[in-house]
Amino acid sequence: MAHPIVFTDLDGTLLDHETYDHSPAQPALAALAARDIPVIPVTSKTSDELRPLMADIGLTGGFIAENGAVISDADGRLDKAADIVDIRAAIDRLPKSLRKNMHCFGDMAVAEIAGLTGLDMVSAQAAAARAASEPFIWRGDAPPPPDMLAGHGCGLTRGGRFYHIVPKRDKAAAMQAMMRDMTQAFESWALGDGPNDIAMLLAADRAALIANPHLTVLPALPPDHGLYKTRQAGPQGWCDAIAFFLGEEIG
Repeated sequence: MAHPIVFTDLDGTLLDHETYDHSPAQPALAALAARDIPVIPVTSKTSDELRPLMADIGLTGGFIAENGAVISDADGRLDKAADIVDIRAAIDRLPKSLRKNMHCFGDMAVAEIAGLTGLDMVSAQAAAARAASEPFIWRGDAPPPPDMLAGHGCGLTRGGRFYHIVPKRDKAAAMQAMMRDMTQAFESWALGDGPNDIAMLLAADRAALIANPHLTVLPALPPDHGLYKTRQAGPQGWCDAIAFFLGEEIG
């Protein structure tokens, strides 16, 4: 059997949705490290946000940022699926009936991003440093059209707090691209809690859907999805899922 590799969402999965604490997952992280099982963050966060966060968690190696739009290999080389300048220009060319309902990160001061996310100012500045995707708050009565930037090679996804304009390379495609570039075969394990994680979970060899009390509508899943669903939310659910995959108690 191929050696496992873990691809994981962060907010609401490895990190607590409100406090960003990862300590309940620490026993599982230690168990993975003892077995030389890599952990790759796959998140809507930016590269600037991820680097100090990974150091705090104790993760090394590559990552996938901005919902798949940015891939970093273990040597720190970045691959961008689009450029934020082009995305923001395309947003500004949308019909006024759509654009007026979009309050984008590019429209916000750092202090507003900090207030919306609960981040401190330094972390909010890092969150604002988008390279290839654009989060926004939608103020319309009906959901935003998912194809509103299809002509520019971009789609729409929804995270825990924001909608995101993203290139066509989503988390699942980025995970698969990263694995194709690896020098050995791995069995992919994926963990996530939101609608923007579902494609990645379904594309992995084994996957867990972490309980998310903030979702009012559960993600639609095919009847034969085979996902492990946790009862606990956030990092405790993450720890439970890793214990299930390893086939042993952790803690």
